[in-house]
Amino acid sequence: MKSWFVRSLVSVACAVVLLGVAGCGDVTESAHSDSLTTHVGVYNPGPVGVSRPRVGVPPFKVTAEDSDDPAGQLNEIAADAMTTLAVQSGRFAVIERAQLEQLLREQGLEGIVTPGEMARPGQVRGVDYLMIGKITNLRVKRANVSKGFGLAQVNLPGGGDFGGLDIQRRKVQLVVDCGVDIRLVDPTTGEVLAAHFGEFQRVDEAKAMGVEILGASAEADADVEIDSDSHGKIFRLALDEALRKMLPQVDQVLLTRNRATPAVVPAALVAEAPAAQKASRFCSQCGQGMAGGAKFCAGCGTPVKE
Repeated sequence: MKSWFVRSLVSVACAVVLLGVAGCGDVTESAHSDSLTTHVGVYNPGPVGVSRPRVGVPPFKVTAEDSDDPAGQLNEIAADAMTTLAVQSGRFAVIERAQLEQLLREQGLEGIVTPGEMARPGQVRGVDYLMIGKITNLRVKRANVSKGFGLAQVNLPGGGDFGGLDIQRRKVQLVVDCGVDIRLVDPTTGEVLAAHFGEFQRVDEAKAMGVEILGASAEADADVEIDSDSHGKIFRLALDEALRKMLPQVDQVLLTRNRATPAVVPAALVAEAPAAQKASRFCSQCGQGMAGGAKFCAGCGTPVKE
Protein backbone atom coordinates (compact mmCIF):
# COMPACT_ATOMS: atom_id res chain seq x y z
CA MET A 1 0.00 0.00 0.00
CA LYS A 2 2.82 2.35 0.94
CA SER A 3 4.80 1.61 -2.21
CA TRP A 4 1.70 2.24 -4.37
CA PHE A 5 1.23 5.64 -2.70
CA VAL A 6 4.88 6.56 -3.27
CA ARG A 7 4.73 5.60 -6.94
CA SER A 8 1.59 7.71 -7.34
CA LEU A 9 3.29 10.74 -5.81
CA VAL A 10 6.32 10.28 -8.08
CA SER A 11 4.11 10.06 -11.19
CA VAL A 12 2.20 13.20 -10.25
CA ALA A 13 5.40 15.08 -9.43
CA CYS A 14 6.95 14.16 -12.77
CA ALA A 15 3.82 15.27 -14.59
CA VAL A 16 3.81 18.66 -12.86
CA VAL A 17 7.52 19.26 -13.51
CA LEU A 18 7.34 18.31 -17.18
CA LEU A 19 4.20 20.37 -17.67
CA GLY A 20 6.03 23.40 -16.27
CA VAL A 21 9.00 22.81 -18.56
CA ALA A 22 6.80 22.42 -21.61
CA GLY A 23 4.85 25.54 -20.65
CA CYS A 24 8.06 27.60 -20.36
CA GLY A 25 9.25 26.29 -23.71
CA ASP A 26 5.99 27.35 -25.30
CA VAL A 27 6.52 30.92 -24.08
CA THR A 28 10.06 31.15 -25.44
CA GLU A 29 9.01 29.75 -28.83
CA SER A 30 5.94 31.97 -29.27
CA ALA A 31 7.92 34.38 -31.44
CA HIS A 32 8.22 31.65 -34.07
CA SER A 33 4.46 31.24 -34.42
CA ASP A 34 3.18 31.72 -38.00
CA SER A 35 6.80 32.00 -39.24
CA LEU A 36 5.90 30.39 -42.57
CA THR A 37 3.36 33.13 -43.34
CA THR A 38 5.81 36.02 -42.90
CA HIS A 39 6.34 36.58 -46.63
CA VAL A 40 2.86 35.59 -47.79
CA GLY A 41 1.39 38.41 -49.89
CA VAL A 42 4.73 40.16 -50.40
CA TYR A 43 5.43 40.31 -54.15
CA ASN A 44 7.75 42.06 -56.57
CA PRO A 45 6.22 45.24 -58.04
CA GLY A 46 4.20 44.90 -61.23
CA PRO A 47 4.69 46.82 -64.51
CA VAL A 48 4.97 50.59 -64.13
CA GLY A 49 2.41 52.88 -65.74
CA VAL A 50 -0.27 50.28 -66.52
CA SER A 51 -3.87 50.53 -65.37
CA ARG A 52 -5.24 48.03 -62.86
CA PRO A 53 -8.15 45.99 -64.22
CA ARG A 54 -11.21 45.40 -62.07
CA VAL A 55 -11.17 41.80 -60.87
CA GLY A 56 -13.81 39.78 -59.04
CA VAL A 57 -13.19 36.56 -57.12
CA PRO A 58 -16.21 34.20 -57.03
CA PRO A 59 -16.33 31.31 -54.53
CA PHE A 60 -13.68 28.66 -55.17
CA LYS A 61 -14.33 24.93 -55.38
CA VAL A 62 -12.68 23.13 -52.46
CA THR A 63 -12.62 19.36 -52.07
CA ALA A 64 -11.08 17.96 -48.91
CA GLU A 65 -10.48 14.36 -47.92
CA ASP A 66 -12.59 13.22 -44.98
CA SER A 67 -14.20 16.66 -44.62
CA ASP A 68 -17.90 17.41 -44.48
CA ASP A 69 -18.62 20.95 -45.72
CA PRO A 70 -22.27 20.96 -46.86
CA ALA A 71 -22.60 24.77 -46.59
CA GLY A 72 -19.63 25.39 -48.87
CA GLN A 73 -17.87 27.39 -46.17
CA LEU A 74 -14.43 26.31 -47.39
CA ASN A 75 -15.28 27.64 -50.89
CA GLU A 76 -15.84 31.11 -49.44
CA ILE A 77 -12.81 30.97 -47.14
CA ALA A 78 -10.57 30.13 -50.11
CA ALA A 79 -12.08 32.96 -52.21
CA ASP A 80 -11.52 35.43 -49.37
CA ALA A 81 -7.88 34.34 -49.10
CA MET A 82 -7.43 34.82 -52.86
CA THR A 83 -9.09 38.24 -52.69
CA THR A 84 -6.61 39.40 -50.05
CA LEU A 85 -3.63 38.13 -52.03
CA ALA A 86 -4.88 39.75 -55.26
CA VAL A 87 -5.07 43.10 -53.47
CA GLN A 88 -1.60 42.65 -52.00
CA SER A 89 -0.16 41.88 -55.45
CA GLY A 90 -0.86 45.49 -56.49
CA ARG A 91 -1.96 44.36 -59.96
CA PHE A 92 -5.73 44.60 -59.61
CA ALA A 93 -8.58 46.77 -58.43
CA VAL A 94 -10.35 43.97 -56.57
CA ILE A 95 -14.11 43.95 -56.17
CA GLU A 96 -15.46 42.67 -52.87
CA ARG A 97 -17.23 39.33 -53.18
CA ALA A 98 -20.54 40.73 -51.91
CA GLN A 99 -20.36 43.50 -54.51
CA LEU A 100 -19.55 41.00 -57.27
CA GLU A 101 -22.56 38.88 -56.31
CA GLN A 102 -24.74 41.99 -56.40
CA LEU A 103 -23.44 42.96 -59.86
CA LEU A 104 -24.15 39.49 -61.22
CA ARG A 105 -27.59 39.47 -59.63
CA GLU A 106 -28.55 42.92 -60.95
CA GLN A 107 -27.50 41.94 -64.46
CA GLY A 108 -29.19 38.54 -64.32
CA LEU A 109 -25.84 36.75 -64.64
CA GLU A 110 -25.78 34.60 -61.51
CA GLY A 111 -25.44 31.46 -63.62
CA ILE A 112 -22.29 32.38 -65.52
CA VAL A 113 -20.08 31.25 -62.63
CA THR A 114 -20.35 28.18 -60.44
CA PRO A 115 -17.81 27.49 -57.66
CA GLY A 116 -14.48 27.00 -59.37
CA GLU A 117 -15.88 27.09 -62.91
CA MET A 118 -16.78 29.55 -65.67
CA ALA A 119 -20.15 28.08 -66.61
CA ARG A 120 -20.76 30.31 -69.62
CA PRO A 121 -19.38 33.57 -71.06
CA GLY A 122 -21.19 36.80 -70.35
CA GLN A 123 -20.36 40.47 -70.31
CA VAL A 124 -20.34 41.73 -66.74
CA ARG A 125 -20.56 45.50 -66.48
CA GLY A 126 -18.14 46.80 -63.88
CA VAL A 127 -15.80 43.77 -64.08
CA ASP A 128 -12.85 43.26 -66.41
CA TYR A 129 -11.68 39.82 -65.26
CA LEU A 130 -12.62 37.02 -62.89
CA MET A 131 -10.15 35.04 -60.76
CA ILE A 132 -11.49 31.50 -60.64
CA GLY A 133 -9.94 28.68 -58.66
CA LYS A 134 -10.06 25.18 -57.22
CA ILE A 135 -8.35 23.52 -54.28
CA THR A 136 -8.50 19.76 -54.66
CA ASN A 137 -7.75 16.76 -52.46
CA LEU A 138 -6.92 18.89 -49.44
CA ARG A 139 -5.55 16.82 -46.59
CA VAL A 140 -3.97 17.83 -43.29
CA LYS A 141 -2.34 14.93 -41.47
CA ARG A 142 0.12 14.23 -38.70
CA ALA A 143 3.64 13.63 -39.97
CA ASN A 144 4.95 11.69 -37.01
CA VAL A 145 4.33 10.94 -33.38
CA SER A 146 5.53 13.62 -30.98
CA LYS A 147 8.33 12.42 -28.71
CA GLY A 148 7.42 15.02 -26.12
CA PHE A 149 5.56 14.47 -22.89
CA GLY A 150 1.79 14.44 -22.80
CA LEU A 151 -0.43 14.07 -19.77
CA ALA A 152 -2.49 11.59 -21.75
CA GLN A 153 0.60 9.38 -21.81
CA VAL A 154 0.90 9.10 -18.01
CA ASN A 155 -0.78 6.05 -16.54
CA LEU A 156 -1.63 6.18 -12.88
CA PRO A 157 -0.88 3.18 -10.71
CA GLY A 158 -3.99 1.12 -10.36
CA GLY A 159 -5.33 2.29 -13.75
CA GLY A 160 -6.65 5.52 -15.24
CA ASP A 161 -4.88 8.58 -16.62
CA PHE A 162 -5.04 12.37 -16.59
CA GLY A 163 -7.37 12.63 -19.58
CA GLY A 164 -6.81 13.67 -23.19
CA LEU A 165 -4.67 16.79 -22.64
CA ASP A 166 -1.51 16.60 -24.75
CA ILE A 167 0.87 19.46 -24.01
CA GLN A 168 2.80 18.81 -27.23
CA ARG A 169 -0.23 19.30 -29.50
CA ARG A 170 0.96 22.68 -30.84
CA LYS A 171 4.34 21.13 -31.67
CA VAL A 172 2.91 18.34 -33.80
CA GLN A 173 4.51 18.04 -37.23
CA LEU A 174 1.88 18.40 -39.95
CA VAL A 175 1.82 17.51 -43.63
CA VAL A 176 -0.47 19.64 -45.79
CA ASP A 177 -1.26 18.41 -49.32
CA CYS A 178 -3.56 19.84 -51.98
CA GLY A 179 -3.83 20.67 -55.66
CA VAL A 180 -4.21 24.35 -56.57
CA ASP A 181 -5.72 25.59 -59.84
CA ILE A 182 -6.17 29.35 -60.37
CA ARG A 183 -7.14 31.11 -63.61
CA LEU A 184 -7.56 34.74 -64.70
CA VAL A 185 -10.53 34.72 -67.08
CA ASP A 186 -12.15 37.25 -69.40
CA PRO A 187 -15.84 36.74 -68.55
CA THR A 188 -17.02 38.20 -71.86
CA THR A 189 -15.31 35.53 -73.96
CA GLY A 190 -14.45 32.87 -71.37
CA GLU A 191 -10.80 33.10 -72.48
CA VAL A 192 -8.21 32.05 -69.90
CA LEU A 193 -5.60 34.82 -69.88
CA ALA A 194 -3.28 33.44 -67.20
CA ALA A 195 -3.30 30.19 -65.24
CA HIS A 196 -1.35 28.05 -62.84
CA PHE A 197 -1.91 24.50 -61.68
CA GLY A 198 0.35 22.70 -59.27
CA GLU A 199 0.62 20.52 -56.19
CA PHE A 200 1.19 22.21 -52.85
CA GLN A 201 2.87 20.35 -50.00
CA ARG A 202 4.23 21.73 -46.77
CA VAL A 203 5.70 19.87 -43.79
CA ASP A 204 6.28 21.80 -40.58
CA GLU A 205 5.08 22.33 -37.04
CA ALA A 206 1.49 23.41 -36.60
CA LYS A 207 2.69 26.54 -34.80
CA ALA A 208 4.92 27.62 -37.69
CA MET A 209 1.95 27.37 -40.06
CA GLY A 210 -0.28 29.23 -37.63
CA VAL A 211 -2.59 26.21 -37.47
CA GLU A 212 -4.60 25.39 -34.36
CA ILE A 213 -5.32 21.69 -34.00
CA LEU A 214 -8.73 20.76 -32.63
CA GLY A 215 -8.15 17.02 -32.64
CA ALA A 216 -5.38 14.67 -33.70
CA SER A 217 -4.65 11.00 -33.45
CA ALA A 218 -1.33 10.00 -31.93
CA GLU A 219 -0.59 7.88 -34.99
CA ALA A 220 1.52 9.09 -37.90
CA ASP A 221 -0.27 9.77 -41.19
CA ALA A 222 -3.56 10.32 -39.38
CA ASP A 223 -5.87 13.18 -40.38
CA VAL A 224 -6.14 16.09 -37.96
CA GLU A 225 -9.05 18.41 -37.31
CA ILE A 226 -8.52 22.18 -37.64
CA ASP A 227 -10.77 25.23 -37.36
CA SER A 228 -11.89 27.65 -40.10
CA ASP A 229 -9.17 30.21 -39.32
CA SER A 230 -6.55 27.50 -39.75
CA HIS A 231 -8.08 26.50 -43.09
CA GLY A 232 -7.77 30.14 -44.14
CA LYS A 233 -4.06 30.20 -43.25
CA ILE A 234 -3.43 27.00 -45.20
CA PHE A 235 -5.29 28.41 -48.21
CA ARG A 236 -3.19 31.59 -48.02
CA LEU A 237 0.02 29.53 -48.07
CA ALA A 238 -1.11 27.41 -51.02
CA LEU A 239 -2.64 30.26 -53.05
CA ASP A 240 0.29 32.58 -52.39
CA GLU A 241 2.65 30.03 -53.93
CA ALA A 242 0.36 29.60 -56.97
CA LEU A 243 -0.20 33.34 -57.51
CA ARG A 244 3.52 34.07 -57.17
CA LYS A 245 4.23 31.61 -59.99
CA MET A 246 1.42 33.05 -62.14
CA LEU A 247 2.38 36.74 -61.77
CA PRO A 248 4.77 36.82 -64.78
CA GLN A 249 1.82 35.77 -66.98
CA VAL A 250 -0.39 38.37 -65.30
CA ASP A 251 2.17 41.11 -65.93
CA GLN A 252 2.30 40.20 -69.61
CA VAL A 253 -1.51 40.39 -69.76
CA LEU A 254 -1.46 43.84 -68.17
CA LEU A 255 1.21 45.11 -70.57
CA THR A 256 -0.67 43.78 -73.59
CA ARG A 257 -3.90 45.27 -72.32
CA ASN A 258 -2.25 48.64 -71.76
CA ARG A 259 -0.81 48.70 -75.30
CA ALA A 260 -4.20 47.83 -76.76
CA THR A 261 -5.97 50.66 -74.92
CA PRO A 262 -5.19 54.09 -76.42
CA ALA A 263 -4.75 56.85 -73.89
CA VAL A 264 -7.76 59.16 -73.84
CA VAL A 265 -6.89 62.87 -73.74
CA PRO A 266 -9.70 65.04 -72.32
CA ALA A 267 -11.24 67.18 -75.07
CA ALA A 268 -10.95 70.31 -72.94
CA LEU A 269 -7.19 69.91 -72.64
CA VAL A 270 -6.80 69.35 -76.36
CA ALA A 271 -8.89 72.42 -77.15
CA GLU A 272 -6.86 74.63 -74.82
CA ALA A 273 -3.46 73.37 -75.96
CA PRO A 274 -1.44 75.29 -78.54
CA ALA A 275 -1.95 74.05 -82.08
CA ALA A 276 1.61 72.72 -82.24
CA GLN A 277 1.03 70.55 -79.14
CA LYS A 278 -2.30 68.97 -80.12
CA ALA A 279 -2.22 65.22 -80.53
CA SER A 280 -2.20 64.78 -84.27
CA ARG A 281 -1.16 61.11 -84.15
CA PHE A 282 -0.86 58.20 -81.74
CA CYS A 283 1.99 55.92 -80.72
CA SER A 284 1.92 52.60 -82.58
CA GLN A 285 3.15 50.77 -79.48
CA CYS A 286 1.14 52.11 -76.52
CA GLY A 287 -1.51 54.22 -78.26
CA GLN A 288 -0.72 57.44 -76.39
CA GLY A 289 -1.49 60.72 -78.16
CA MET A 290 1.54 62.71 -79.41
CA ALA A 291 2.06 66.30 -80.44
CA GLY A 292 2.85 67.02 -84.07
CA GLY A 293 6.55 67.76 -83.56
CA ALA A 294 7.29 64.95 -81.10
CA LYS A 295 10.28 62.73 -81.89
CA PHE A 296 9.57 60.15 -79.16
CA CYS A 297 6.47 58.86 -77.44
CA ALA A 298 6.22 60.38 -73.96
CA GLY A 299 4.55 57.21 -72.67
CA CYS A 300 6.88 54.41 -73.77
CA GLY A 301 9.80 56.17 -75.50
CA THR A 302 9.21 54.64 -78.94
CA PRO A 303 10.85 56.76 -81.71
CA VAL A 304 8.39 58.45 -84.05
CA LYS A 305 8.63 57.29 -87.64
CA GLU A 306 8.37 60.16 -90.08
